[in-house]
Amino acid sequence: MSLSSQLRLLPRPFWVLVGATFVNRFGVFVVPFLTLFITRNGNTAAQAGYAAAAYSVGGFVAAALGGWLADRLGRNITMAVSSLAGAACMLAMSQAVDWRALAALAFLTGMINEAGGPASAALVQDLVPAEHRVIAFAVQRFAVNLAWSLGPATAGFLAEHSFFWLFVVDAATSAFFGVIAWLFLPRGRKTPREQAGWAYAWQSIRQNHAFLALFAACVCTAWIFRQTNTSFPLHFERSGLSLHLCGMVLALNGVMICLMEVPLASGLRQWPVKQVLALGYVLMGASFLVFLASGSLTGFVVMMIIFTVGEMSAFSRQQAYSASLAPDDMRGRYVGFLSFAWCAGNTASSAFGMALYDRHPTILWALNAALGVVAAVLILSSRKPWRE
Repeated sequence: MSLSSQLRLLPRPFWVLVGATFVNRFGVFVVPFLTLFITRNGNTAAQAGYAAAAYSVGGFVAAALGGWLADRLGRNITMAVSSLAGAACMLAMSQAVDWRALAALAFLTGMINEAGGPASAALVQDLVPAEHRVIAFAVQRFAVNLAWSLGPATAGFLAEHSFFWLFVVDAATSAFFGVIAWLFLPRGRKTPREQAGWAYAWQSIRQNHAFLALFAACVCTAWIFRQTNTSFPLHFERSGLSLHLCGMVLALNGVMICLMEVPLASGLRQWPVKQVLALGYVLMGASFLVFLASGSLTGFVVMMIIFTVGEMSAFSRQQAYSASLAPDDMRGRYVGFLSFAWCAGNTASSAFGMALYDRHPTILWALNAALGVVAAVLILSSRKPWRE
C-alpha cells in the first residue's frame, strides 16, 4: 500500500487533532525562554533553575492526573480543560516577578498543561485501528517537530520586543487548542467510575510484564534522549566549535524527522515492530560512541544522523507498541504511567549525566550505548507479542 493510500485511511478527527496540535506546539514560546525571563526579573540563575525545575516536577503530577482524567472524563474534555486552564496559568505567570511566585506558577502550569498529553495519545489509539497506528503517530510527530522547528524562531523575535507577548501568544495557542478539542474532537472511550481509579489500573499494569519491560526501556531511552540537550551542547563547546554551529546540528534532527519519518514508517510498515523498535534504541545509544573517535564538526553531524535514524525508527513504533499493550478502558492511565518513565529518565539524566560528563565523558558515552542495548534487550525479551 502506498504512503498516500495509508494517509487517506486515517480518519478525519485524527487530522483535526494533528492540525490543532501543530498550532499548540508552534506556540510553546515560554518554556524555552523561561529561565531568561526569570533572571531578567532580577532573580539569580540558581533561582531561575529552581523555578524552571518546578515546571518539570509538575509533569510528574500531570502524568497521574492526566491519565485518570482521560479515562474518567473523556479525551476531548481533558484536553480542553488542560489547555484552557493552562492558558490562564500562562497569563498569570507573565505578571509574577519573585522567583518563588514564578516557581509556584510554573509547577501549576506544568501540571495543568502537560495533563492533556495522555488524553491526546489515548484519542489517537481510539480513532486509529491498530494496523495504522505507526503511521498515525509518525504523522503526529511530524506536526510536533515541524512546529518546534518554526516556533522558537518566532518566539526569539517576540522576546526581543517584549517577553509579555511570549506569554500572550503561548496562552492564545493553548486556548485555540482547547476550543478545537471541546467543539470538534470526539470524547473517545470513557471508563465507568468504579473502574477509572489508579488502583484498578495498577492491578493490570503490575501483571503486564511486556508493558513493564517497555516502561524500563523508556527510562533508559529518556536518559539517552536527554543527553542531546545537556552533555551534547556542552561537549560541542568544549570541542572548540562555535555554538551557532551547534544549533544547526541540533536542527538537523528536526529537519530529518520532518522529511523522513513518515516515509520511513510507511516503508518499514511490514517489518516486525519489536525488532525495529529495539534497533532504534541501539542506534540512539550507540550514536554517542562517535565521540570516542572524533570531536570534529563532522563527528557531531555523523552522531546526530545516527541518533535521528534511531529516534525515527523507535518513537512512533514505541507509541503504537504501547497502545497494543493497554486494555481499551485504561488507555489514558497506561499512557500516563509511561510518562513517569520519561520524567524519571529525564531527571536522572540531568542530575547524574552532567556530573558524570564533568569527570569521565568517555564513561558517559559508553553508558549511553549500554543503556540503548539494555532497552533493546528489554523489548525483545518481553513475553507478550506485538498484536496487529
